[in-house]
Amino acid sequence: MTHQITNGFKQMTDNDLISFGYDIKTGMTGNAVFATPPAALGTLEKILPEYQAAISGARGGDEELRFIRKAKRVEVIALLTELAAYVTAICNGDPARLVSSGFKLKKARGTTVLSPVKDLKVTIDRAGEAVTEVKRVAGAKAYVHQYTSDPLTGDNIWINQVTTELTHNFTGLKSKEKYWFQVIAIGLNGQKSASPLIARIIQG
Repeated sequence: MTHQITNGFKQMTDNDLISFGYDIKTGMTGNAVFATPPAALGTLEKILPEYQAAISGARGGDEELRFIRKAKRVEVIALLTELAAYVTAICNGDPARLVSSGFKLKKARGTTVLSPVKDLKVTIDRAGEAVTEVKRVAGAKAYVHQYTSDPLTGDNIWINQVTTELTHNFTGLKSKEKYWFQVIAIGLNGQKSASPLIARIIQG
């Protein structure tokens, strides 16, 4: 079965569209699946704050900002549409890779809810390395192992590894630095279930 991205973002409210745009930026940035993203990703990152500012100003009755808000919305949707086309071409229907971008899949009938990822184990026995491990999740077809540097902010870049394996060994981490780890289970139709976040200081 070939999976497809939904274009439902076109009908989102302004605030939901902004949140979705940031989800795409986070999902694609640093993701090895999308090593050479189009310029639209960088443009999206630049436009989102401008769009958000225009929305706030338009609420205050500023007529000019109302028109700017509409123009920015059109631009954001166009950028997301371009990125969706790129993701579709790169992933070739692979559901785990598709949803790792932050985009949603078209739902199929009979979609089941994934079991929660209750436990995440992070082992740091070797210098510069960390091994993430979870127990098998009922209904999951793939797992996204990921990490980011400390502290956690809205601008963190997550390094992702999409795999069918329950464990993954991250290498090249900085000794004595603190990192955050998470594993996200992915269902057949794009359902997601995220583990708790765990912080570890890497061995020297």
